[in-house]
Amino acid sequence: MFYREGIIYKSDLLNVRGAGHAFSTRDGGVSALPHTSSMNTAFGKGDDDDTVRENIKILCETAGISYTGIVGSAQHHTTFVRCVTEENSGEGIYKDNPSTSDGFATDRPGVSLIVRTADCAPILAAGQKVDGSPVVGAAHAGWKGTVGGIGANLVAALVSLGAEKETVRAAIGPCIGVCHFEVKEDFIDAVASERGTDFASRHIKKRGESYFADLAAMNVEILECSGIPLDRIDVCGLCTVCDPMTFHSHRATKGIRGTMGNVIGIMP
Repeated sequence: MFYREGIIYKSDLLNVRGAGHAFSTRDGGVSALPHTSSMNTAFGKGDDDDTVRENIKILCETAGISYTGIVGSAQHHTTFVRCVTEENSGEGIYKDNPSTSDGFATDRPGVSLIVRTADCAPILAAGQKVDGSPVVGAAHAGWKGTVGGIGANLVAALVSLGAEKETVRAAIGPCIGVCHFEVKEDFIDAVASERGTDFASRHIKKRGESYFADLAAMNVEILECSGIPLDRIDVCGLCTVCDPMTFHSHRATKGIRGTMGNVIGIMP
C-alpha cells in the first residue's frame, strides 16, 4: 500500500531491510521558480545545477539513502536497465554518465538510483539474495518503455544480481491515469504491434469518441508475466495530471514544469 510520509510517497512493499526509497512530490525542495517549485530533480528545466543537486540530496536524505552514491542518466524512453556499482556513484548527477539508460539495478551498499518522471510511470523494485542482503532497481516507464518491456527487464536485472525471484516486489508510483491518458489510433496500432491486439484491448478503452490508455495497468501485466505475482505489485493510483499542485505533470502544464525524482538505494 502507498502512503504519504512528509514530502514523499512510499510503498510498504518496498520497506526492505537495508534499503530505502521515495517517490517525490513537488514539496520539500529548494527550487524557487514557479514552474519547478519546489522539488525539481531534473537539469535543464530552469533551475541551476546546484539547486537540482540540493533537491536530490534532500530527497535521498529523506529516503535514508546515500546522495553521494546516486546514479542517474538522461532518459530516452528505452528499455535498457543498467547494473551499476560504487564505481558509477555520482554519474548523471555530479559527473557525466557515459551511458544512456532508463533503468538501473544494484546490489552494492551505498549506491542509490534515481529515475525522473512527470506523467510517465516510475517503477521501483527490491528483492533479496539468499543471505537476505537487498538488491534494488528503478525504471522510467513511458509508454514506449512500458510496451517494450522495461518492467520485465528490471526484474531480470535484479535476478541477474542474485535476487531470489520469489522475494522481488515492485511499486508503480504516481503517473498519468487512464482518466487523462488520451491516445490516438496510431498509438493503439503501435501497442498492438508490440504486445498484441489482446493486450491493447485490455488496456486501451474507448470513452465517447476518444481512446484512453492505462499505463499503470500495462506495467502491472508485464511485471506479472515476468513472474511477480499481483500481491507483490503495488500501484499508487494517483494521477499526476489530476493534481499538478502535488505532482509535476508534463501534460497538465504543456511541458512547462519540473520533474519528480524516484529513488531507491541500499544503505551504506
